[in-house]
Amino acid sequence: MSPDVISAKTNGGAGSRKAADFKADLAVVRAMSTALPGPLPLAVNGVRVAASIRPRKFVIEGGDDTPVTMPRTAFQVVYPDCTVMIDSGLDKATHDSFSPDKPEPYFPEQFAKLARALDQARLIVFTHHHADHVAGVLSAPNFAALAAKTVVTMDVADCLMNTPHRPHLKLAAEATRKFITLDYPHYYPVAPGVVLIRSAGHSPDSQMVYVRLQSGREILHSVDSAWIMDNIRQLKGKAAPWVKEDVAEVMAQLRWLKALAEAEANVTILVTHDDDLFERLTRGGLIGGELAI
Repeated sequence: MSPDVISAKTNGGAGSRKAADFKADLAVVRAMSTALPGPLPLAVNGVRVAASIRPRKFVIEGGDDTPVTMPRTAFQVVYPDCTVMIDSGLDKATHDSFSPDKPEPYFPEQFAKLARALDQARLIVFTHHHADHVAGVLSAPNFAALAAKTVVTMDVADCLMNTPHRPHLKLAAEATRKFITLDYPHYYPVAPGVVLIRSAGHSPDSQMVYVRLQSGREILHSVDSAWIMDNIRQLKGKAAPWVKEDVAEVMAQLRWLKALAEAEANVTILVTHDDDLFERLTRGGLIGGELAI
């Protein structure tokens, strides 16, 4: 079976929208996770550096006015002798730019820990170009040093140069040349046990991240295909008017994630902005709630 993602762009109204079929092949991804030499990771840790509060009616189609706390997170893959960071959080100024007239929760102590973790990481991987995923590196005083160990795709680099999520995060071509830049058609083993999965839809450069631990446990970071697990469970997309997605592609990814959750008990799915899920996974020990520094 081909592991292709079959493209289906939105073309105006719902009546013109074609179906999409996201066919990531988990067997291929699992095989790639052991392709690179070196020990598999021991654990995955998460950190919440900020939060946005949104009515549920924006977070999921058919929701009500109940406020939903949506954390802004980053994750750390821990090896016996090093760490790999998945995304970089965001500084307070960038966080405040999302809602300048209504301050929202920000946790400077947690961001300080994240900044130290980024400094110490062997590698940093950007899942896509949105500000809450990249500003921790882009706004850092030691940007050049962090960029030299940050992996981006050509699509991510293009978005950072030409369609930045926040104007102040726009990069010149010279700055993007500091990154480790790659391109790949479907999957890419970026570190032992860690495989990137192309998943354009939420943004044109989006990727999911698969992690296989030494224990045999598998973690799939779905990033922003969903904002909360209910998007996956109920097969209902986001409903925020300011979010411009390829709806057909995102819905195809939600269908794939739902099928995966139902069929693969060994796979833990992460969702970037689900506070209840973060609490449950850290409380249960599947994800560490403190960064290894």
